[in-house]
Amino acid sequence: MKSMHTSLSFIVCLSVLSPSEGAETPAPVRSAPLDSLAADISMLGFIPSGGEFLVLAASNGWFGLISEVRITPVDAAGDDPSLGLLDGEDTYYGTAPWSQEGDIVLVTAPEHSCYPSGVPCSVIPGTTFSFVIMGFGRLVKPSVALGSPGLNVVDINPDSSGTLSLTLDDPGVYWVEVMQHTDRGPSIELLFPIVSGGNVNDVFSGSVPVPRSDASSSGEVLEEINGLRESLSLPELQRDPVLDSLASIRAGNLALSGTLDHIDTETGSLEELLPERTGTYGENIGRGRGYQEAWSMIMTSPFHLQTCISPEYARVGMAGAVETDDYRWQLVLVQVFTYEGTGK
Repeated sequence: MKSMHTSLSFIVCLSVLSPSEGAETPAPVRSAPLDSLAADISMLGFIPSGGEFLVLAASNGWFGLISEVRITPVDAAGDDPSLGLLDGEDTYYGTAPWSQEGDIVLVTAPEHSCYPSGVPCSVIPGTTFSFVIMGFGRLVKPSVALGSPGLNVVDINPDSSGTLSLTLDDPGVYWVEVMQHTDRGPSIELLFPIVSGGNVNDVFSGSVPVPRSDASSSGEVLEEINGLRESLSLPELQRDPVLDSLASIRAGNLALSGTLDHIDTETGSLEELLPERTGTYGENIGRGRGYQEAWSMIMTSPFHLQTCISPEYARVGMAGAVETDDYRWQLVLVQVFTYEGTGK
């Protein structure tokens, strides 16, 4: 009998949230934190990836999801990106000049289902602090996880008002993640960092590390997963060719549909592909500018990382597929985990 233990997706750079069918699309709102983030990207001269990007966003006061960051010419209709550069699902945006030729940095974000209020982007180790997750009570079966620099992942529970109190004992970057369970499967609603004993400059200098990958293939991703497991005295995951083929089917379907949903009427689900006797299984889905970024973001997410380092799994399959949209591309990375394999 199959049993889904973990099945999670993470969105990198492109949001799959969309307004309700038939609803009017609200006018986009210019955001001061996103303007500030765009200005920092312009000053750096490149778009950071993975955890570094999320730390930079938090240092500018933005703790929500990001839809996209791109360098683009100013629209011919004028210098306001809301006149033609934003997608219909974007609610917030910020810009900054990029070049003397008139290009701009454009950062867009979707509407929040929940949002942290009063959260510090950096703290002194051992300090107790509190913040509120606004809208937490409206989420469906929500869960909150805290990931530590030492790869520990613990569940944390806000009180009835959505307030969380934390004490971060060790220096490094901690990650707070909020998930809800929808009819399309688990959905990540928030992921943001809190730097303990440092700041954004320490992260970019490398003195405070964040999850980072050098992988350029699924095989190298597996090597890095097993490196993490070895550091925790866990046995290596064994690659399973049948799970590889299922991951390839899932990645191709998701890239074609442009979604990251675990359960969908068009793309189906992993459960439909697995043999009946598979037992407990997990699925991670990530998206990014290649294996390096997609896997870095999976490592950054406590819920996804928990799947990768779970002692409940012994076998894994992985595959990537390229999704293209308006001359832009993203790699969709799917990881499938089981304990005994598929039995085939």
